[in-house]
Amino acid sequence: MILSKIWERKIFLNILRLTCFFLASVFIVVIFIDLSIHGAKIFSHSKTSLQIILKYYLNLFFIQYNLFLALTFMLAIIKILSDMNIHHELTALRMAGISAKMISRPFIILAILFTCSSYLNYQYLYPNALNFKDNFKEKFLKKTTYKKKLLPNVIYLEDSTKIVYQKYDLAKKTLFDVYFIIKSNSDIWHAKYLYLNENEAIGNYVDHLVRKDDFFEKENSYLTYEFKDIKLNKNTNMLVPFENRTISSLYKQCIAPTICQKEKNELLSYLNFKLAMPLTPILIVIAIFPFLIAFSKNISIFFISAFSIFGFVIFHTSMESALILAENSAISPYIIMWLPPLLIFSIFGRKYLKI
Repeated sequence: MILSKIWERKIFLNILRLTCFFLASVFIVVIFIDLSIHGAKIFSHSKTSLQIILKYYLNLFFIQYNLFLALTFMLAIIKILSDMNIHHELTALRMAGISAKMISRPFIILAILFTCSSYLNYQYLYPNALNFKDNFKEKFLKKTTYKKKLLPNVIYLEDSTKIVYQKYDLAKKTLFDVYFIIKSNSDIWHAKYLYLNENEAIGNYVDHLVRKDDFFEKENSYLTYEFKDIKLNKNTNMLVPFENRTISSLYKQCIAPTICQKEKNELLSYLNFKLAMPLTPILIVIAIFPFLIAFSKNISIFFISAFSIFGFVIFHTSMESALILAENSAISPYIIMWLPPLLIFSIFGRKYLKI
């Protein structure tokens, strides 16, 4: 039976409570920082309400959940194990014949639970939270220096039609300043606004440009035009940023037969990123647990904490850098996105297995 011993349940609950406390504390600090930066513009907007503000910060919590959960879990492990070491509780457990691996079991179980919750967050909560945040920033914080992160401005449809657009309004599902090539590079259409859904593509203020000799000439203009020749993707998320898509959506798009190689690399990059990052709590236990249960009078909690936080920052920076390299097809996403976790496991895993 899992956690059948009293001491196991005590350690498990202590880590869980401390992690939740640290997580709440860190997020409260984030709220105050965000309010100090954006509060004046948010509260001065005519359509601001308490419900919208609460919903915004709830979604902000889900956006930062995976990062803060791993960080606070690491701090909780350091606090619990250092206290147990100082008060000789670890010594008592070892003298009672309980192995170090057995002591690590509550930590591993909780790490697995946190990993599962991170996967669920990436699948169900994180994408919608990012979409809400983008809409909120667009509506309430337009005058700030915030720059909305968009998809690359080129997308390809199933019939190889290439669409180049300046901006996508997620709320209205409308493209702005759109150029698209349907049949050949000599036949270009331009629309000031283009509305796309599963069934139709309707443009407003449309111009049809045709190449004649070495220049393009406007052949026709339309106030409203329905593009019946365009075969729209069945995937309704094709204009949603890769970061805002669910794990299952990324996977389905990766295996689509009509996808171009550049877009496939970007999809694989974000898919592997969202599969690798939730493993951080497990990697944390493997990396720091052996050092915190070491029997030594000279054990320095300060240096262990400092190196742990430094390593945490380095790991996340490495993963973000790997994502950029994978997006730009510099290195295969399967290699670069899994290299940092595999390096951590290869460096610290042997010591963990020997405890």
